[in-house]
Amino acid sequence: MAIDFNKWNEQFGGTEAVKAAEEAAKNSGEYAELPDGIYTCKLEKLELGESKNGKPMIKGQFRIMEGEHRKQCLFFNQVFCRSADGNGFPIHKGLEFLRSLGIFDDSEVTFDGDYVDFNDLLLDMAEEAEAEYMRFDIRKSHDGDYTRLEVE
Repeated sequence: MAIDFNKWNEQFGGTEAVKAAEEAAKNSGEYAELPDGIYTCKLEKLELGESKNGKPMIKGQFRIMEGEHRKQCLFFNQVFCRSADGNGFPIHKGLEFLRSLGIFDDSEVTFDGDYVDFNDLLLDMAEEAEAEYMRFDIRKSHDGDYTRLEVE
């Protein structure tokens, strides 16, 4: 199948595309920061991934469903392992957030030390939220240099 580049030129190209790229370059090419506030979202992804330094990390993606910022995303990332000093606080914070979603009973949102099982739990949670058309009111705020997401 051949790509119709002329169609792309008509739809997306031309001087407006060049102007938009130049304007983005003037603004450091960054998107405007989503303002702090409460957003009604659906859960699009929830999985166990890897942080930049190779640690297990809960990764969640929420899609804003209404309002001025409709279709934009909020991201939840929480390292999910003991800290360098052996403290389990990162695991506790991750579980606390997952329980606050209310997808499963709190007693079902646990970590028994097996990351394979935990990843299965996250995938099951995402599947359930999608099947039930669940919506979440997520409060986005800043805590120093970090973005914090909390379920209202």
